[in-house]
Amino acid sequence: MPDTPRIAVIGAGWAARIAHLPAYAANSVTPVAIADLNELVAADQAKRQKIPNVYTDWREMIAKEKPDAVSVCVPNVYHRELVLGCLEAGIHVLCEKPLATSVAEAEEMFAAADRAGKFLMAAQNWRWNENSRAIRRIVDSGDMGDVYYAEATALRRMGIPTWGMFHYKQHSHGGALLDVGVHMLDLAVYLMDNPKPVRVSAQMAAKFGKRPEVAKQLRNAWDPAKFDVEDFAVALVHFDNAATLLLRASWATHIDAETFSVRLCGTEAGATTTPPMVYRDHAGIPVDEKLQVQAADWTASYTREIAHWLKVVRGEAKPMVKPEETLNVQRIIDAAYRSAEEGREIECR
Repeated sequence: MPDTPRIAVIGAGWAARIAHLPAYAANSVTPVAIADLNELVAADQAKRQKIPNVYTDWREMIAKEKPDAVSVCVPNVYHRELVLGCLEAGIHVLCEKPLATSVAEAEEMFAAADRAGKFLMAAQNWRWNENSRAIRRIVDSGDMGDVYYAEATALRRMGIPTWGMFHYKQHSHGGALLDVGVHMLDLAVYLMDNPKPVRVSAQMAAKFGKRPEVAKQLRNAWDPAKFDVEDFAVALVHFDNAATLLLRASWATHIDAETFSVRLCGTEAGATTTPPMVYRDHAGIPVDEKLQVQAADWTASYTREIAHWLKVVRGEAKPMVKPEETLNVQRIIDAAYRSAEEGREIECR
């Protein structure tokens, strides 16, 4: 494997434009090609990033360019076909979150990666956030004791996406849970050391997205009559080690400010990622410890994620986002949707 692997990007939308392409550039790597059904959009990104080749057919791109690895940056429903096709062609795959729309799909993808002898990793960039990394070090130290409860919160005030196809099941499969909730869910599962989920009880609703006045407020970015995903989700997750997790996700909520955070409660200490704090007793006195974490641009997590991915592609590291972690996240998501639909607690499969 060369020091600078051949990278291709499938999809030229927000994830590629804001996350993957700038992060490759920050790591001194220029993709060899980019593919998107909209040639003008792909060409624009190619020009900005000095990418030499543009395609509208990703299969043609893979056949001609023979990349070592790809970034898949397309709506959720289309992940499976692209991921399987690239793995079958012998290519490492970094796929935007959520990796799949079901546990069965995720298992199929990881099985294909095993057969091909290639790596497949879900792009869960919040793991590379400085606050997240600091709290992980606290967890690894053992200072928190037994982590028996967590909260994963991804709440926006008025943040229904004003781009893409997030608003329609046929493209995205789900709404706020799959868009923003999965970030904090993955981070919580990771910080809890990946316990196995066993039961989920959830409730979901579309309280804002179907309202014409809300769509108008947000530039009429979607058709409220066709909006058919959740803009709010809450779930209680039970794990096999008796730990529990409260998950909250929304695109629009009447709250004071947007909140993206994970809270951990352990027998010896508690912690939050935003702000990065540890809470414990010292000589019988409650103490709040503020971690001195260097503030960084919010895009820095993408740069670190891609730096790690390039090491994986070069054979210098194993994926930090492990298959079983991604599968457990997907098990929770699947059970949450079933629970909300059926109005009862669901066992994870």
